[in-house]
Amino acid sequence: MPYKLYVDSRFRVQAGGSNSDAEFSVELPHPIRVKGKAFVDCFVCSNSFFTIRTGENDRIHLGEGQTAASSLTYRICTIAHGQYDAVTLQNAVTVALNAGKTITAAYVVDYDKITGRMRIGLTGTGNEAFIIFPAKLLKGLPDTWNAFIDPVTQPQLVINANNLMDSGQVTGFDGPQIYVGDALQDTMAWESINVQPYGQLFLRSSLGSGYDAIGPDGSGDIIRRVLCTVPLNDTIVDMHALPHDAVTVHDMEIASLSFRLTDVYGWTVNTHGHAVSFSIIFLEE
Repeated sequence: MPYKLYVDSRFRVQAGGSNSDAEFSVELPHPIRVKGKAFVDCFVCSNSFFTIRTGENDRIHLGEGQTAASSLTYRICTIAHGQYDAVTLQNAVTVALNAGKTITAAYVVDYDKITGRMRIGLTGTGNEAFIIFPAKLLKGLPDTWNAFIDPVTQPQLVINANNLMDSGQVTGFDGPQIYVGDALQDTMAWESINVQPYGQLFLRSSLGSGYDAIGPDGSGDIIRRVLCTVPLNDTIVDMHALPHDAVTVHDMEIASLSFRLTDVYGWTVNTHGHAVSFSIIFLEE
């Protein structure tokens, strides 16, 4: 017989490790024996995620000096975490760049509504300049940055190519080259800004152990892909369960299950106190 299991993160149990709406465990009132296929049906959660997330995508890697070719002072600017639109993101980047700057001129940030791209320049007419280093360059050649940093006096600036925490995918300052600007010439972002936190999420579970679905990161515990197609603070209702969108469940008795909601990189997301709910249909073949 088919079993239908309705899951809501508000009914989670403390099972050791993380205990949040995005990483939780549930206990069944009594064990059930299942085999065949498990379908995750009608996933619901709030798009309450942050555009800029601390320790994940809040950094701008910056060099400052008298000219772009001179000896530069390197620093990492941090954008405040939170939800943003184009205007508020522009303001937050302005604050981040001007906080702790080592040059006299102030940073000016504009948003081009036609292209959707951000532009950064300096006030005044002096010869001061800045360079923004994009994640793609730093990831491929981290020594480009680390070679200029004294690990003794500035150990917090030595970057990890596997976890740059760069904001380029949000601000648009991504791409293959550095960005140079001064008081006479602004620098324009390579891409348009993207204030939508996620385009897709992945629900992972102890059910997904058979590699029926392989994630972008090579993982095999994904049981459902979730599309984020609504604006910030609206409700994500994903009902796209398809006949082959299932995972294999071998003959087993289930008393409890664990779940984790992640981004494309496998990072557990933060729902900021909003519940996650979905149903699972166990269908014997």
